[in-house]
Amino acid sequence: MRATATTRIACAPEGVFDTLADLRNETQWNARVSSAELRSDEPIGLGSRFALVNGGASYDVAITTYERPSRLVLEANGKPDLTITYVLSPTSDGTELESELDFRPRGSLKLLFPLLAPVIKRDVHKQYGSLKALCER
Repeated sequence: MRATATTRIACAPEGVFDTLADLRNETQWNARVSSAELRSDEPIGLGSRFALVNGGASYDVAITTYERPSRLVLEANGKPDLTITYVLSPTSDGTELESELDFRPRGSLKLLFPLLAPVIKRDVHKQYGSLKALCER
């Protein structure tokens, strides 16, 4: 299942990119994330690894594409597995952020996931409102 979202943020692409790339920031803008810790060495970049708890589920997340400030791809292993692709474009007043979330449920979750899809899509848009507020502070 895929979910997409686009939002404009009144902040330079570099600032938005850095906020997204350091997943420890997710606890500030994603209400579902209760903990996020860096599991690899600083600085954050290609190959950085994080441990995240989202909605009670544990995820191991790696940065698989790091093209600052225009493209960031995260690969999350958990229930379900997930790839998040962020594309950031400069605008006259900041950044346009395009996101694609590709969920890959397995087992019984595969049967349940179509029922959860509308809720997940609504939640993504809500969370990006919080991301926008954080970046624009």
